[in-house]
Amino acid sequence: MRRLGIGWRSGLALAAMMLSSPAAGATEPERVFLQQVGSHSAIVKWRGGDADRVCWSRASFFLRIAHWPLCVRAVETEGGHKEARLFPLSPDQEFHYIVGRPGRDAVIDPDQRFRTAPVRNRTPRDGNTHIWIVGDSGTATETQLKPPLGDGVSLTHPGEALAVKQGFLTYNQGKEPVDLFLLLGDNAYLDGTDAQWQGAFFDIYPEIMKGAQVVPTIGNHEMGGTLFDLGPLLGIPPGRLITFLGGTSFSSDPLSWDDGNPATVDNGPPYLDIFTLPGEGEQGGVPSGTEQYYSIAYANVHVVSLDSQLSNRDDAQRQAMADWLAADLSANDRDWTVVIFHHPPYSKGENHDSDVEDAEIDMREVFTPIFDDYGVDVVYNGHSHSYERSFYMTGHTGLSPSFDLETHVELDAEGNGASGQGTEIYRQVSAGSGYDDKVVYTVAGSSGKADELNPCVPPRTLGCTPPDWLQHPAHYFSVPLKGSVVLDASRKTLTSRFIDEHGAVIDSFTIRR
Repeated sequence: MRRLGIGWRSGLALAAMMLSSPAAGATEPERVFLQQVGSHSAIVKWRGGDADRVCWSRASFFLRIAHWPLCVRAVETEGGHKEARLFPLSPDQEFHYIVGRPGRDAVIDPDQRFRTAPVRNRTPRDGNTHIWIVGDSGTATETQLKPPLGDGVSLTHPGEALAVKQGFLTYNQGKEPVDLFLLLGDNAYLDGTDAQWQGAFFDIYPEIMKGAQVVPTIGNHEMGGTLFDLGPLLGIPPGRLITFLGGTSFSSDPLSWDDGNPATVDNGPPYLDIFTLPGEGEQGGVPSGTEQYYSIAYANVHVVSLDSQLSNRDDAQRQAMADWLAADLSANDRDWTVVIFHHPPYSKGENHDSDVEDAEIDMREVFTPIFDDYGVDVVYNGHSHSYERSFYMTGHTGLSPSFDLETHVELDAEGNGASGQGTEIYRQVSAGSGYDDKVVYTVAGSSGKADELNPCVPPRTLGCTPPDWLQHPAHYFSVPLKGSVVLDASRKTLTSRFIDEHGAVIDSFTIRR
């Protein structure tokens, strides 16, 4: 491309136009995204449009391609989606793809390119697995009642998720493309409907999900809502303000999903129709038998997505998930282990206190000991709409007053909690214990909005900040800023950075192998 005096993206678009164009009257898909990108195959998924296949080619030098040599027909899946499995592919190679038949109904898009994973436990060619993480980002479709109550609706956070994405793009300018795109739940407000997924996710991040595998987890807003009594929380007598409220389901049954509209037929959360998740071990993890929780092995990183919303609500399902997790982590041989789920075991968010809410307590009591025992490196959660990052810690399953630095934290030379920065970077094998038994927990639920200081005045307890807001003793750093997380995994180091909506690095830590 440089020989022609144009950038590679511009050259790709030019070459694509020369090679093929959509047929007259053809319609384009409304969403295109990647699933299950491995060393030898990948899934392209889309909905809408006329295309019935995907064609692809190696991208070593696009202008030499006289045609798209490989095509595969799509199969129909849930929710009106189509998906095509691209196979065989070569490890650690870049491929471009088009949705449709060249010269007829193809959708030509320079963002439709991806790199396959390298062979087992190797880093990519550039030496780094580049991961972008967003939590509670689905606010583009979040609405609230206008005052007086019942007089229409309005958007509550217009443009805020887009601002966070732009902050990431500003930070990432000139850096490598994203390999994995991790979602921490609540990525479609308020009820997780298909239309809300379109407006809050597919319309916000199209250029990311076309080139990086999407790895999601279930949040409370993915599970619709229920009738909820807001009165006691707002200082109003009980029974005076009962309304359907998204995100309030406590059911363990996915078929209980309710969008609040009696005119629609509800058949479970659109989340499970939209994504094709490797519950049968398609990406190297131990089969879980469910798409509600699963694992993937990509390059030198093992990612586990747990279900803190549904499976965690039932004792038997929770134990089954815990048993699967222990088996999966026992079989894991990757350099780094990353766990994601929605409800944080350590948080002092505005409306989400891990000392109070059952989902957070259960995840802390049942799962954090497994993380300690099986060498998990980092855990990322959403739910609370701020950024909270823990020390390098182990062994704490109780309420926040029982947390003790000397007992639970990797200490620096002065006996304080180590920062993970500079000369205090963390060691995967703890200098204190001699074992790989410590974890950094990060709450990153501010990718679509961030809570602001608004002290609670009794009896109000909802939509205001309690006295101990963002003051969990397990946390090294907390800040009420919108942003996202970039995680970089090389052979020797794992570095996590919180990037604000302006592209600035606000916090970071590094773990060394």
